[in-house]
Amino acid sequence: MSFIQGSARRISGLLGRESWLVHNLRPAYESFLDWSGNGRGIPWEINGETYRVDPHHRQRLGQNYDASVAEFLRERVVRGALCIDVGANVGVYVLQFARWSGPTGRIVAFEPNPSARTVLHRHIQMNGLTEQVTVVPNAVGASIGEAILYAADADGMSRLGAPNKEIADRVSPLTVPVVTLDAYCETDRLKPDWLLIDIEGVEICALAGAKRLIQSRRGQMGIIVEMHPNVWGSADTTRDTAETLLAELGLEPVPLTGQADPLGEHGLVHLGYC
Repeated sequence: MSFIQGSARRISGLLGRESWLVHNLRPAYESFLDWSGNGRGIPWEINGETYRVDPHHRQRLGQNYDASVAEFLRERVVRGALCIDVGANVGVYVLQFARWSGPTGRIVAFEPNPSARTVLHRHIQMNGLTEQVTVVPNAVGASIGEAILYAADADGMSRLGAPNKEIADRVSPLTVPVVTLDAYCETDRLKPDWLLIDIEGVEICALAGAKRLIQSRRGQMGIIVEMHPNVWGSADTTRDTAETLLAELGLEPVPLTGQADPLGEHGLVHLGYC
């Protein structure tokens, strides 16, 4: 299998990964990989570690996916940790959290997009993680209710509030339930060690709905957030509201992906306690 994949990568590299020929052969190649893996997925390396993934969605789990963030977390997530992944998509961080926290760790993955959630469940099963991972089919926000998710198949750029401009020509609006992290964690009596949020511009709303959780776990829970300030407007978020909330919670954004301005540029940040 690895020989076939390696040969295919070399050929596509020579022809051009987005060339007409490679683009048109890709579905047949992915179906062959699926068949040869007997539905159990294919070996796929993510940040130096091998997992099993659905070949039809392997490109959503980049082999150097947020490498600097993965290294930051790998050094800090301990065995037995409880990790919450908000906006899990097809599971690139779910798989890694499960590996880093070991068999006694637990992951709670929020993913409101049904198409992405189907692939996520597949990846969980392929990697033998069904007892370790809980998938929650809700969006996360500042208050409990419902919202419109503008989804395009399993694309990670699907988002609440307004369509992402890059996929606006193929989105479908879906009504999805919204929960707050405060309500969910209090109901299930969860005390997470790590919180990762990547929800395409609604991240400040999710933090606003996690005030009690953050305050109760101060100094005990690490927080990683992907900031999307360019689309905060569709979630009624401004830089001022973001700065006010972080100040209230005693959190300071530290860039992890090379941003000069962690609240003005897209990128992942570690919210350190101050």
